[in-house]
Amino acid sequence: MKKTIVFLLVLALVSFALVSCERDVVSYCPFCGSTNIKEVSDYNKNTGITEIYYKCQNSACEKTFGAGKL
Repeated sequence: MKKTIVFLLVLALVSFALVSCERDVVSYCPFCGSTNIKEVSDYNKNTGITEIYYKCQNSACEKTFGAGKL
C-alpha cells in the first residue's frame, strides 16, 4: 500500500513538472491570437549574444514580440 502511494506521488510530481515546462513555450501571438508564429534568432557580434524573438505570420498583424525584442 505504501509503495502505491509513493508511486502515485512521484507520478503526480513528474506530471506537474512536465506541464510547467510546456506552459513556457510560446504558441500564439499575444496581439492577434494567431497560432501561426515563427521563431527568429539574431546573433549580435558586438555582445556575442543570440537574441531570440517571435514574429507573427498573420498578414494582418506581422508584429514581433518576445524577450529578445526588449
